[in-house]
Amino acid sequence: MNYACLLTFLSLLFLTAHSLECYQCQTLAGKGCDDPFNRDAELSSSFLGECDDDSYCVKYKTVVKLRDSGAINSWERHSVVVTRACEPRKGKTQQCTGWQNNGGITIKCWCGSDGCNSGRNVIPSRALTILSFLAAVLTLARRLL
Repeated sequence: MNYACLLTFLSLLFLTAHSLECYQCQTLAGKGCDDPFNRDAELSSSFLGECDDDSYCVKYKTVVKLRDSGAINSWERHSVVVTRACEPRKGKTQQCTGWQNNGGITIKCWCGSDGCNSGRNVIPSRALTILSFLAAVLTLARRLL
């Protein structure tokens, strides 16, 4: 029995650390990084790369209304740029934030699991959204009663 414990302990000492793997691509650089991101495509696996230690995966999405659009046909055009990369964790948490910029918006999300910046896992799941809604309704109901 003592040998089994010793072997288990020694095997834990020799395990190699696993680096975080994030998608690293940009829509301006070519096809395949669009939103929604197709993680099942063969091309998407070529975008998966290792990050430095103490990093998060990040996804930026910038949508800008093109100012020259609509003059002739009365329709608007938008430019969408998506960037997926690694970014140091310093001062960041796993969350999404957004802001307005010159004629558009930018949404930036950080996450800490392999391949999480595909976009599907960064946005809260339906179950989490439904649970949050139910918690808000129950809290409101308690205050009214």
